[in-house]
Amino acid sequence: MIGRCTRLLLSLFLASLMLAACDSDQAAKDAAGKAPPPGVLVAKVGRRSITDTFEYLGRTVAVKDVSLRAQVSGYLLERYFEEGSQIEIGQPLFKIDPSIYEAQVAAARGEVAKAEAALTRTMKDLKRYRELLKKQSVSQQKVDQAESDKLQAEAELVAARATLKKAETDLSFTLVKAPIGGRIGRALVSIGNLVGPQSGELARLVEMDPIYVNFNVSERDLLDVRQRLLKEGKKLGDNTIEVKLRLANKTIYPQTGYLDFIDNVVDPKTGTITVRARFDNPDRLLVPGLYVSAILGSNQRKTELLVPEPAVQEDQAGRFVMVVDPENRIERRRITTGRHVEGELVVKSGLEPGERVVVEGIQKVRPGMLVAPKETLLPGAGATPEANAEASRKQALQAGGETADPATTTEPKQGN
Repeated sequence: MIGRCTRLLLSLFLASLMLAACDSDQAAKDAAGKAPPPGVLVAKVGRRSITDTFEYLGRTVAVKDVSLRAQVSGYLLERYFEEGSQIEIGQPLFKIDPSIYEAQVAAARGEVAKAEAALTRTMKDLKRYRELLKKQSVSQQKVDQAESDKLQAEAELVAARATLKKAETDLSFTLVKAPIGGRIGRALVSIGNLVGPQSGELARLVEMDPIYVNFNVSERDLLDVRQRLLKEGKKLGDNTIEVKLRLANKTIYPQTGYLDFIDNVVDPKTGTITVRARFDNPDRLLVPGLYVSAILGSNQRKTELLVPEPAVQEDQAGRFVMVVDPENRIERRRITTGRHVEGELVVKSGLEPGERVVVEGIQKVRPGMLVAPKETLLPGAGATPEANAEASRKQALQAGGETADPATTTEPKQGN
C-alpha cells in the first residue's frame, strides 16, 4: 500500500514538472513573437542618366624599361647614383675596374703604330722599284712583290685599327651609363663584387613619363570601337578615343589618355584582344605594374536602372537582392546585372524603379521575415560612399537601436 502511494506521488511530481516546462517554452515563444522586427537599411532602385562607358581591368607598363648589365668583366669600383632617384640620359651609373682594358688599349695603339710604319716602308719600296723598273735595273717580279707587300701592310693596318676600336669600346664599357632617362631602382650588386656579362642585372631603369596601360577588351567591344571609328572617318592613334583611369584607391587619374594600339589577333581562349592606352605622367604618380581600371567610352548619356553594389549578393545560381515589399517583408529576387557605375550596378532585369532593396543588415534577414526598414541614399545620388555609410549607421541607430557591424557586414561578391 505504501509503495503504491509512493509511486502515485512520484508520477504526480513528474507531471507537474513537465507542465512547468511546457509553460516555460510557451512563454519563451510568446516573448519571441512579441520581439520587434530587425532594423535594416534600404535604398530605392531608380533610373539615372549615366555616360555610355565601359571599365576594364588593366596594368601600367613602362614605355621604356632597361635592365642594366655589365658588358665586360671586372670588379665593381664605384656607384654614382642614389637608389630611387631620377636619372638623365648618358649619366654615369657604375664603374668597373678599367686597368686591364687600359692596358689593352695601349697595346692596340702600339700595333696600329707598327702597322702604319710597315705600310710606309712598303709604299716607299714600291715607289723605288717602279723607278728602277723603268731603267730596267730590277725585274718585274720585284715590283710585283713590292705591290703585294704594300697590300698586306694595308690589311694589317686595318686589322690593328679594328683591334684598337674593340679595346677602346671595352674600355668605355667599364663606365656603365644610362641609355635612357628615367627612375632607377635599387642596386642589385654591391661595390667590390666581380661582375660580367653573365653576372645578371646591376639595376633597373624605367621611363616614367609617359606610361602605357594595357588591358583586354571583348570581341564585341572591339567591333563597336572599330565601327565607330569607320563611321566617324577617324583613325586609331589620332587621339580619337579617350581613356580615363580609376586607381586602386577609387580616385580618377587627372590625366586623360588615348588609345594608341590594338593587337592584331584575338585570344581564342578568352575571346579578348589586348589594347593599349598612352598617358602623360608628369608627377610620376603612376609606376609600372599598378592594377588600374581603364574607363573607355563616349560622352553620350543614357538612362539606366541602377542598384547599389552592397545590395547585390551572389550564389551558384547567380546574383540576387533582398527586396522589401510594401508590407515590409523580405523577398529574395534574382536579377541580371550589367556594368559597374561608381559603386552601383546596371540592372538588366529583375527589378522595377521604386522597389526597395536591403543594403545593410542582409545577414539578419531571411525570405518572408518582417523587418523595420530605414531608407538611405543611393551611393551615386550626390554623396560619397563613405558619407552614405556613415549616415546609414546613424539612421539605423536612431531607427532600431542597432547598427550594422562593419566587421560582420556581408560583402557582395564581384562577378565578371
